[in-house]
Amino acid sequence: MCKPTWRHCAVAEQAVKLISDRIQGERANERKEIFRMARRRYQQGCIFKRGKNWVMRFRDDVVNPESGTARILRSIVLGDFRTRREAQREASRYLQRINSTSYRPKVSITLQEFWERHVEPTILPMHKHSTQHLYRILTTCHLLPAFGNLPINDVSPVQVQQFIQQKQAQGYSPQTLAHLRNLLSKFFRIAIRWGWADTNPAHGVELPPMERRRKPRVLTLDEIQRLRDNLADPGRTIFLVAVLCGLRVGELLALRVEDVDLEMRTLSVRRSVYNNEVSTPKTRRSERQVPISTVLGEALNSWLRARPGKSEWLFPSEAGTPLNNRNVLYRHIWPVCDRLGIPRFRWHALRHTFSTYQGNEGVPTPVLQSLLGHAHANTTMIYTHPLREAEREAVEQLAGVLFPIVPTFAKVIKTGSKLIQ
Repeated sequence: MCKPTWRHCAVAEQAVKLISDRIQGERANERKEIFRMARRRYQQGCIFKRGKNWVMRFRDDVVNPESGTARILRSIVLGDFRTRREAQREASRYLQRINSTSYRPKVSITLQEFWERHVEPTILPMHKHSTQHLYRILTTCHLLPAFGNLPINDVSPVQVQQFIQQKQAQGYSPQTLAHLRNLLSKFFRIAIRWGWADTNPAHGVELPPMERRRKPRVLTLDEIQRLRDNLADPGRTIFLVAVLCGLRVGELLALRVEDVDLEMRTLSVRRSVYNNEVSTPKTRRSERQVPISTVLGEALNSWLRARPGKSEWLFPSEAGTPLNNRNVLYRHIWPVCDRLGIPRFRWHALRHTFSTYQGNEGVPTPVLQSLLGHAHANTTMIYTHPLREAEREAVEQLAGVLFPIVPTFAKVIKTGSKLIQ
């Protein structure tokens, strides 16, 4: 009877100590081998013809993260070959990797099992609540219906590319397609890091070019003044903080009374809220002090005096928790917009409005980046849009430099009340 040998397995949870291996006189190496199985023999496979195609059966070792290693019987279609020798040659080419001494068993876990047993309970809680919400939607609504029943080592780049193409045909935006590709790639990077997969089939998958389907909304000066005059608190003060400070709505509604310093005229951004879950701000640069204007200081002072209850939150709900951003829009801001004939907008439009007016007034990009709490200046430039008046002023400025004396390029002919040049 041959002595059992040790094969390497990547499942760290089942690892045993080398000392006990050596005491028992078994064979062990310094990589902490963890389970016994008979020595794997060189195999040529069993080939036979089924219809027009040749089929091969062979044995393969698979690893289950929960139950360990098993040896299973697999069968694959080799193709249509004229002779058995040609089919045997193709079988040998396929088995070359399995017969190699460096071959490691594959993990027999589907993508759905990988998500439910490992990613969702262990990886997902490490992200912010908004990211967790996005990952759950993308996974349950898109990735699992397409790949959930497939073993993670059976997903191919062609399948991922076809999946992206199908989603594009269904009308999803390039940004959503990028989110899907990147999240699937993240899953496989985790599996590779844990030793459960060898390749990342999402790596290198082509995406359509990015394009903006909706032009970012920037409120006009008239719209801002009319909303200021017609909104009632707390909607009015929330609107003024958003448009005059450029805070993210999660940062705005997570402000506490102690974050408002009317003497120094600053707001301290220390946290963010999403679906009633309070966490740290989005990035390291997001934790900042934002100066407030005299107009906003007076509005905040009035709100602090009239604010109901004794909650620690600057804008509390009746339950004493931070207000829900959707409720503020639905109950306080959009009804006033409808009454005034102002097109509805979402919170991000106020952030674009703040950045656009600041940028067109000549505020340097580094200053604007600091006020917005962006990690990169390129992101700040996305939020800053040229105003038509600023564009016209720039063109007139250039014309004044090139032609200090306005030349007459054509004869002026007066016809009725119109002038034709």
